[in-house]
Amino acid sequence: MLIEDLITRAPVTVPKGSHISHAARRMGESDVGSVVVVVDEKEPVGILTDRDIALQVASGPEDARVEEVMTAHPVSVERGTDVEQCIERMGSHEVRRILVLDQNGELVGVVSLDDIVMHLSNTLEQAAALIRAEVARV
Repeated sequence: MLIEDLITRAPVTVPKGSHISHAARRMGESDVGSVVVVVDEKEPVGILTDRDIALQVASGPEDARVEEVMTAHPVSVERGTDVEQCIERMGSHEVRRILVLDQNGELVGVVSLDDIVMHLSNTLEQAAALIRAEVARV
């Protein structure tokens, strides 16, 4: 399976110069745990998570800009990357979210470790249901 198959919606983005309060509102409105920080409405330059915001609010000025708090140079994969390769990349970079880019380097989505685990769980449940049905026929 390819990682692009796990993208369920368009990525939520905020401009690089935004305040973290704006990013937090966007996360809440979209029910996501991260936003991609972009330049020129499409070039990803960072990722900002709900955890990043919580730590900033607890330790510094609440009106900080996203570029002061975000993780710059976020880890990414191309949309045609296999799920297993994506998991390996997440592990080697110790991240829970990864950007998915098209062949031109443009952002098409974000996939979290939670998204992958949910997909694998559903796949295993389907396999288990097939086994149960087969055993019941015997």
